[in-house]
Amino acid sequence: MDALIVTPAQKAAKAVESVVRACGDYTVTFSPSAADALGKIRSKVYDLVIIDGSPACGRSKEAALTAASRTESGVILLVGADMFEKSVMQLSERGIVAVSEPLSKIALLSAVRTVYAFNMRLARLRDENRNLNKKLEDLKIVDRAKIALVVRLGYTESEAHKYIERQAMNLRTSRRDVAVGILKTYEY
Repeated sequence: MDALIVTPAQKAAKAVESVVRACGDYTVTFSPSAADALGKIRSKVYDLVIIDGSPACGRSKEAALTAASRTESGVILLVGADMFEKSVMQLSERGIVAVSEPLSKIALLSAVRTVYAFNMRLARLRDENRNLNKKLEDLKIVDRAKIALVVRLGYTESEAHKYIERQAMNLRTSRRDVAVGILKTYEY
């Protein structure tokens, strides 16, 4: 997994890196400013983006909003205690986790683990979505093959279904493969 840490402070970067590495097998990239981070975010997908919200970092809120809206990255924005209350709900609504500064190792660890858990859940949902899309595509192909059998050979829908099922069993292949063969034969 890839993480991007955005802060101009080397000491802070190393402290944040140690917490990130404690939470998972992350490859860590550093960025000294929000402007630099925006370029990196546009050119590479990161699983985790942690942005220093201090004025020294530049357009940190813009970078966080861009990462949250244009990517699937988990985004953590480190905000000053004076701005935390004001911005935490606004950031949460955009999918950004806000952590108050001065930075507590436990708070950052909790935020990184939360983002990690959501990334794992999102990965499972993506896999499930991909599997469902494949099944839907298979059903469409099988239905097209049934229509071809009905139109070309005069089968009823039930007969076409049974034919495809029987061929799949006899040939020890999937219904999709049988349907593709039927479509190659009977569709133009």
